[in-house]
Amino acid sequence: MRFIKWIVVVLFFLFFMVFFVQNQAELATPVNLQFHLFNLNWQAEPLPFYLWVIAFFVLGALCAIVVLLFDRIRVSARCRAANAQVKRLQAELDSLKTKELPPAMVTNP
Repeated sequence: MRFIKWIVVVLFFLFFMVFFVQNQAELATPVNLQFHLFNLNWQAEPLPFYLWVIAFFVLGALCAIVVLLFDRIRVSARCRAANAQVKRLQAELDSLKTKELPPAMVTNP
């Protein structure tokens, strides 16, 4: 399975490298991003299109990592609480097993 995964990764890399080489002129054209809202006027430096794509990809990856990190913390806390409850219930079960049954509850076959 690991071998197949690496083949797929290499094929994706090869595909995107061919795409970049064949479209290098179009991807290198500068893009001017602007934002105008009321008195707020913002304009970015003209950068090639592929830099904007890479920047937003990295930003999306960082956001995904943060979301997954918070989810991991939440799940870990729930697992710790569940494990503590299991230990408590197991201790209760063990204590009930060691108690002697009253004579009325013991049946003779």
